[in-house]
Amino acid sequence: MRVLLIENDQTIAGAISRAIGRIGVRCEQQSQENVETLIAERDGSLENYDAILVGNASSGDTFIASLRAKVGAAIIVSLLDHRCVNSTIQHLRAGADDVLVKPINPQEIEARLHAVRRRTHGHSSPELTVGRLTVFLDGRDPAVDGQRLRLSHREHAIFSVLALNVGRVVSKEKIYETVYTLSGSDPLDKVIDVYICKLRKKIAEATGGDKYIETVYGRGYKFEAPPDEDRDPGDPAPMRAGRPPIPALIKTPSTICARA
Repeated sequence: MRVLLIENDQTIAGAISRAIGRIGVRCEQQSQENVETLIAERDGSLENYDAILVGNASSGDTFIASLRAKVGAAIIVSLLDHRCVNSTIQHLRAGADDVLVKPINPQEIEARLHAVRRRTHGHSSPELTVGRLTVFLDGRDPAVDGQRLRLSHREHAIFSVLALNVGRVVSKEKIYETVYTLSGSDPLDKVIDVYICKLRKKIAEATGGDKYIETVYGRGYKFEAPPDEDRDPGDPAPMRAGRPPIPALIKTPSTICARA
C-alpha cells in the first residue's frame, strides 16, 4: 500500500512517516503548498496513492474537498491535533473517509485503511471464502484448507488486487498501476504475466491443480473459485494442503505459465 502524508510540520511529518514505515507501509511526504500546486497543475501523480493522510492543513475542509475531487477513489484520512466534533463533521462531509486524533497508532491506521478499502470494493467482512481459499483482506497471506499459502511481497500485492475484485475482470494495466504506481506499458507490464504464473503455480500446488485465476484474453484476469465441472467426476477428491501432491492432478509449471 502506498500512502501520501500531507503535513506542514516537518518534525511531525517525519515522526508519522517513520512510524508508518515500521509496519511495512510505504509513506511519502508532501506539504500542503506542494499538493495544492499539483492540484492546480492537474498533475496526475496524486492519483497513484492508495491512501492520503491529511495532517495540519489550513482551511482543512476546503482542502480536503479539492483533494477528493482530484484523487477520486483514494482513501482520505484526516489527522486532527485534538478532538473536535465540528472539524470531524466538516472533514467527513468534505470527502474524508475517516478522522483520527494525533498521536496516531500506525497499526490502527493500517487496519482502518484496509477496512475502508474493503468496503469500497463491496466487502463487509475481512475474510472471503473463494472455493478452498480463504482470502484475508487485512494484509495476511491467504490460506488453503486452513494452511497458510506463503506469497512474496509482490505476489501478495497482485493477489490482493485480484481478490478485492473477486469475480470481476481486472485489466493488466490496472494491476500494474496499483502495484507499481506507474502506468503499464509493453514490455513493462510483462512482469504481471510472470507473477500471475507464479501465483497460479502456488495455488495449483496447494489445491491439487485447481485453477483460480482465469485469463480473459484482451481484457485481463479474473479471480474466482473453479467450477465443479472442471474436475473429472472419476477423479479422487482434491488433496489437502500439506499432503504430497498427486502427479496426475497437478498441471506442470510450463502448462500453467503458458496460460498466463
